[in-house]
Amino acid sequence: MASTITERISSNLYLVEYFVFCPLLCEKEGQEGRKILYYYPADTDIDRQIRTVGYCEGLVKFTETFGFEDPCESVHFQKTRLLFHKVEQDICIAMSLHVPVIERKRDDKYIVEYYDDNINDRIMLPLLKISYRYFTLQHGAMSSSIRHGGVEELRNILKQHFDKFIQHHLHAMIRDVTLDTSYLGVQFLPVEKKLYLKLQSILRRLELRFSSLKETLFLYKDQLIWSGLTQDDTSLVYLFFRLYYWPHLKQLQTSSTPQFLTVDTSANPADELIISSQATSEIYQAFFLGNPLTPYRILVININLITIFCFFHNNDELTNDETTNTEIVGTLKKELDTMIPTFEEYLRKKYPVTDNTVRTVYYNKMNMAHSSTVDWTKEPISSMSGIMNTLAEDMQWFHPSGEIMVKRENDPWIIAKRSDMRELLIAVNQRNANLKEISDKVKQIFTTQFSNILLLE
Repeated sequence: MASTITERISSNLYLVEYFVFCPLLCEKEGQEGRKILYYYPADTDIDRQIRTVGYCEGLVKFTETFGFEDPCESVHFQKTRLLFHKVEQDICIAMSLHVPVIERKRDDKYIVEYYDDNINDRIMLPLLKISYRYFTLQHGAMSSSIRHGGVEELRNILKQHFDKFIQHHLHAMIRDVTLDTSYLGVQFLPVEKKLYLKLQSILRRLELRFSSLKETLFLYKDQLIWSGLTQDDTSLVYLFFRLYYWPHLKQLQTSSTPQFLTVDTSANPADELIISSQATSEIYQAFFLGNPLTPYRILVININLITIFCFFHNNDELTNDETTNTEIVGTLKKELDTMIPTFEEYLRKKYPVTDNTVRTVYYNKMNMAHSSTVDWTKEPISSMSGIMNTLAEDMQWFHPSGEIMVKRENDPWIIAKRSDMRELLIAVNQRNANLKEISDKVKQIFTTQFSNILLLE
């Protein structure tokens, strides 16, 4: 008698646990609970917390004895995936993910299949690392909190921050993660030299007028045109902008009236962006940047589709906020209004109408520049995302360059290419094309879209 197979609704990828621990806080046996600084979910039995953290701590120490150039940061179990990262001295963060499951009914029995391949370390680890960087941006180093306020103070700060972050952001980030988001890159908007120099002149005059204004970061829509910060700080502030500011700003009507923006990260997402037309002390945020981490007061101004982050390194000139902010806006607004049509022109040049059968993902690790024409929610890309993720991971072994071309039956061609610090993935939806035709197509793409980055050097 032939057997029949039916599928039952599968369980999806989701966050099981997230925790922060410091082994040095456990001075003797019986004090293992002290090393736990934060644990999600909070209602987890303390014995389970201690076992999980102890196991993770043991893995970290065990792998360190082998002296690998890259530390072990993930462990694959049948039902879960454990990811961990050492962030400060002896402080570590970790998260456990549920492996997706499909139950197949064969005759009268259900067979459980765990799809471990659906979790890609190359994609998930950046989420764990950026969750720590978001914390330090707003609160400074964890070790500094211990020195200044003690361990209990740090526990309170961690709970207040991560309870909200996990609930409102991390769950969604894990569910919606793609190759694009895992790069933690910056989308730049290049402009012509004359316009760039004009913008530099405006910002430099602003810095000369206010001696405590250390640097600025300038965005049009959600793309970066200028940043005076270091590469790491630029990436962090840009990603913070994309997560907390941009979802709200793109819903607002364009207005030439200057708006002062503040984010309340402890609020619900619908209420976290505070927009004010008044210059008050509440519009400033505190960010911790640099190495070592140093506090800055941040003034965020939005004019039309332009967003400017102003980083002040002391409070001397900010005692009269209304006067300072009025002068800043007055200096900027008139000249920036004339630039907006030019920015729009360059956006059209950057994203011209192209071949709909081709999608590209580009990343330059040297300057963290990232661009993509992929909509990961649409077919056929969504069905090919697993292969693209795997190829992105395989490219890490190319030294200094290499190329892979993949074709499955009835699926698009996927081309992965690396040259030094630059990576490019191309999906060509021409299923019947042969290898020669695809090679010619890739050369054409390089010539028309990527000649400026010299990917073939």
